[in-house]
Amino acid sequence: MAAFPTVINEVEAQWLTDSLRASAALGADSQVTGFDVEPIGMGVGIIGLLYRLSLRYDAEAAGPATLVLKLPATDPQARYLAQVFRFYEKEVGFYRQFAELTPISTTACYAASHDPETDDFVLLFEDIGDATVHSQVDGCPLDAALLTVRNLARHHATFADSALFDDPDFAWLPFGSDTPTPEALIQGVTASWAPFKAKFPEFVTSELTAIIERFPGSVRSLLTVKPGRPITIVHGDYRLDNLFFADGGVTTIDWQVCAKGPFAYDLAYFITQSLTVEDRRAHEAELIDAYLAELESAGVSHDRGMLMDDYRATAMFCLCYPIQAGTVELVNERARALIVDIFNRSLTAIHDHNATEFLLD
Repeated sequence: MAAFPTVINEVEAQWLTDSLRASAALGADSQVTGFDVEPIGMGVGIIGLLYRLSLRYDAEAAGPATLVLKLPATDPQARYLAQVFRFYEKEVGFYRQFAELTPISTTACYAASHDPETDDFVLLFEDIGDATVHSQVDGCPLDAALLTVRNLARHHATFADSALFDDPDFAWLPFGSDTPTPEALIQGVTASWAPFKAKFPEFVTSELTAIIERFPGSVRSLLTVKPGRPITIVHGDYRLDNLFFADGGVTTIDWQVCAKGPFAYDLAYFITQSLTVEDRRAHEAELIDAYLAELESAGVSHDRGMLMDDYRATAMFCLCYPIQAGTVELVNERARALIVDIFNRSLTAIHDHNATEFLLD
């Protein structure tokens, strides 16, 4: 039996007390006496289960009023995917070993445990539910986008070619091109193409068909760090759904797909996926300039030409995300609108940057 709760019914007031005390969020003389549970974030594609806990104490205002708890999925397929891609191991590893090192804001983590034998895990976070979250359908406003790319640059600079990457204690952090990621993406895009065509026939053109035919053979190349590039810790899913804005800052959550990779991956993923086509075209150069300037201010120089080549390759790669929505049940109109927007944003960025030149024949 794990030394930590792995299902919601195993969570006890004493474990919460011990976790909060160990992280100095609760005084040694204070005690959690009870809590209420509210499931949150339930829906399609959830790899972990999220709960909001409303805590009661033996003293008024003794500790956080609410917390967010993240536990393993109960669905066998979700558990299988999480284990294959090491989602749980990586997110726990980030919060245990990297969260305190990055200069950007991450949610305070009061407990982070993972069992490598069973792949069970638990994460206990501060609740930032009252922060502002911008709709990815509407797109990221320019002021928030500038804040976001500067935030990203500071994080990337901190881990630029870090010596930590050679430390055996950090061997759990893979490259994005490491097995099984390319193989799984090849399979995913191949399996999703027919359902995508059936679900979105209006998008199917001879040009798109030609791209998809070349895409599987190009996945590993698109993900591989090219010679001469610095590497850093990439978030891997740096988009509006994972960004919370409050008090002039931005907090980044959901580090389960973090990896070693090129600087431009997170930058291109964010700009091409989270801004409207019109805003990206109007402000893309400004955002990239702001990112590079923030890198320079943090003492890291990155060749702009190399950055833009990696940016364009990432724009090409990101088409795989809306295509794989072909196998996802779109539960409402907003879900469909989001996939349509991401597809249009991806394909337009590919056109604008002539990114098909990164596809292999």
